[in-house]
Amino acid sequence: MTNIHDQILPAGTQIGVYEIKGTVKVSPFDITYRAWNHHLKEPVRIQEYFPHDFAVRASDGLRVEPKSPEDKENFNYGLKAFLDQAEMLTLIEHPNLVVAENSLPFNGTVYLIMSARDGMLLSKLIQSGTAFAETELKFILVSILNALQKIHAHKMVHGGIQPAAIFLGKDGEPLLTDFAAARLAIAARTVQFADELAAGYASAEQYEPINVSGPATDFYALGATMSACITHHQPIAAQSRVTALSQGEPDPMDSLSAAASATYSVELLQAIDWMLQPEYNRRPQSAGDILTLLKSEQTSGPSESSPAKQAATAVINSNPIIKNALWIGVMTGIVALVTFGLWFDKKPAGIVDDKQSTVATQPLFQRNPGKITVTPEIKEDQSTTPLIVAQSNPESDSNKISEPAKPPELADEAKPLETKIDEILIRKYLIAAEKAYKAGYFTTPSRDNAYKYYQMVLATEPNNAEARAGLQKIVGRYVQFIEKAKIEGKLNMVRLYLQRAELVLPDDPKLQNIRKELAAQ
Repeated sequence: MTNIHDQILPAGTQIGVYEIKGTVKVSPFDITYRAWNHHLKEPVRIQEYFPHDFAVRASDGLRVEPKSPEDKENFNYGLKAFLDQAEMLTLIEHPNLVVAENSLPFNGTVYLIMSARDGMLLSKLIQSGTAFAETELKFILVSILNALQKIHAHKMVHGGIQPAAIFLGKDGEPLLTDFAAARLAIAARTVQFADELAAGYASAEQYEPINVSGPATDFYALGATMSACITHHQPIAAQSRVTALSQGEPDPMDSLSAAASATYSVELLQAIDWMLQPEYNRRPQSAGDILTLLKSEQTSGPSESSPAKQAATAVINSNPIIKNALWIGVMTGIVALVTFGLWFDKKPAGIVDDKQSTVATQPLFQRNPGKITVTPEIKEDQSTTPLIVAQSNPESDSNKISEPAKPPELADEAKPLETKIDEILIRKYLIAAEKAYKAGYFTTPSRDNAYKYYQMVLATEPNNAEARAGLQKIVGRYVQFIEKAKIEGKLNMVRLYLQRAELVLPDDPKLQNIRKELAAQ
């Protein structure tokens, strides 16, 4: 294997508007860096495709290329898998998914630009022995299930869910990170495939030569993660469970719902057991099935049972009766609030973001996770307009005192104040739109993209020529992307780029022609 330390980009390296500041993590197939976005003036994470077994840094210190002609096929296969996953992630936005801001095919490789967040990994809390209350655990589980529902709808799987892949932001929001599908696809061509699977969290089908990974694969890993939160032990490896069951022996992993618990509800434990079924087809097949079971505690009466609950009960063959007294519910709520406040009171050794980390002092789950507000992040224009000093008029009365002129924004006193404010905002929006366009942020991310800023201009001044020309520029770039994707045979990317372009100008003749071509195919 190539000496990894010789291949890492040094601090100060420029990649477009991004500057490398340091290294976060090195894996056999990629390198993740701390970096600074000079466009938005904020920290980011950059994940670089770099498979050490069959890649090497070129002599210029930037480019990545295959080690040898024999490695070219594997290198290109992995590059395509990494790029496809990166481009798909930039299209998916969800409050519980790490924000993928951009993907840059550059220097013979691909860089995935991700937002940097302050907080800690779920794995660190488990290692610290933190006792999770029902409300905490269910909040994390439901949040990640909602995120999985989103990515599964795009025909994607995560492929590597484990406690180290769930990040708890200082605002209390769980984030699903470290997508592994592309990494596993690359690893399948090497002898390191099994090493890339997270023991205890990878499902049995992932170890098969021709794996059939799907939504239920992610549910197994998520169930194992929830089990680790409860037991504080690494789950039994799926292969060991399958081997024992095939030999007629008992499942070496104990059922959580088989033992009555005063800490967790039967619905939560049944949901986890259901996700942890060794056989793919015996697990829930959609996130909605699990969410329905979790909600059945509130929606079902004493003798009622939702279809999801019946399915889970039939699969795990257990129906424990748990009598939760009122005082347990009250104490659980109090313990939850105290725990939320204490989780970030102390800064453990595993805090993410190194020196830039910030420890939150407010309760972890105090916010409303259901309400998302997007506020345009427009930097104030720091330029100043010099005052125009009135010059004395030689023909004027010598006793008349000349007054300095007012700034341009206030010079025309006949202009309504609202009009003046609109003009200032339009100028700021246009500047922000141009910066976003140059950075490649055409319609994503949602908080900072050229299309959004041009729309803000048009909402104020519907016939603004610069904003309308800007929309045409965005569509023009997407048409270029579409033509490139067509040449490469990436029909899925053609459709995605077309969808984004139609968001900008749905009636554009070029886009209508492309739509007709796709329909004909």
